[in-house]
Amino acid sequence: MVRHGFQRGVALVVSLLFLLVVTIVSITAATNSSLGLRMAGNLQDNYESFQAAEAGIYGALALAGTAEDPFLRVDDATPFAGLNATTTHPLRSLRDGVGAVDVRVTVVALSRDCPRPPGEEGGSSIGIFDCDFYRVRSEHDVAGKARSRIELGVVKTVVGEAG
Repeated sequence: MVRHGFQRGVALVVSLLFLLVVTIVSITAATNSSLGLRMAGNLQDNYESFQAAEAGIYGALALAGTAEDPFLRVDDATPFAGLNATTTHPLRSLRDGVGAVDVRVTVVALSRDCPRPPGEEGGSSIGIFDCDFYRVRSEHDVAGKARSRIELGVVKTVVGEAG
C-alpha cells in the first residue's frame, strides 16, 4: 500500500525552487540587458564625440586659402570667429551645437626647410620654398558624455621667405 500523506508537500517545495531559479535567471538577464544598453550608449557618445572633434579639424583645414585662413603665421584660438554660425559655419550640423567643439591653430615653426617626399632624389628647394608648421587641435567636450581630442600637424609651403 502507498502512503500519499508523506508526498503532499513535495510538489509545493519543487515548484517554489523552480520559481526561485526562474526569478534568478530573469534578474540576471535584465541586469545584463541594462548593462549592454549602457555600453552601447557610451560607445555611441564616444563615436559622436570623435566625429565632432574630427569635423573641427576638417573645418579648420577647409578655411585654408579663404578670407578666414587660420594659417597666417599667428596662433589662432578662434579660427571660426568670422563665420556665421547658422549658414557658413563648417560645424553647424553637429548634434550638440557649434560651441561644443574647441578648435585651436598653433604655430610650431616658421620658415623651415620643407620635407622632401620619399624617394625623390636630386634638386633642392632651399631658398625657393620654405615651410610653416602648424598644430591644429580640436576638442569635443559635453558634460556627462564622452570627450575627444584630436591633434593634426599641418605643413604650409610658402614661396621664399614669407616674412
